[in-house]
Amino acid sequence: MMKSLINKMRLENKKNKRKDKIKAAKLKQKQNKSANQLSQEFKQLKVRGIHTASDAFLMTYEWRKVRMEALKKYGARCQCCGATPAHGAVMNVDHIKPRKLFPHLALDLNNLQVLCHDCNHGKGNWDMSCCDRHSLIYNNAHSVDTQSLDSLHSPLTH
Repeated sequence: MMKSLINKMRLENKKNKRKDKIKAAKLKQKQNKSANQLSQEFKQLKVRGIHTASDAFLMTYEWRKVRMEALKKYGARCQCCGATPAHGAVMNVDHIKPRKLFPHLALDLNNLQVLCHDCNHGKGNWDMSCCDRHSLIYNNAHSVDTQSLDSLHSPLTH
């Protein structure tokens, strides 16, 4: 009787181990599927049914609201060259990491910067998060003072 009880427990233990392995495999498969779905959702991120990478996104209430928050937070001064509307500059709220590549950051205030039209146009769709955009020396609000830049790279003369 004792042997049959031990055998029964061993058999039950084996069954439980098999069940656990099956559960673990199913869970892993489900997690992989979820990761793939999230990746696809990020690529297809929408606001009110509009893809964040589209021009129509810029007309949504959500974008206009976060745009105004950025203007309040950073002010109406180009964060690159310092131009203001008083200088005749048209101000743009720009995505540091492009909406097309980072749709999940489209409404993230920390991914926004205020630029004048000229600086924004010059930047294009580049991801400027890795660049120190304040390291350039600007002259007349929009043109780079190349003489100053050259002096930074020239060897010291006595």
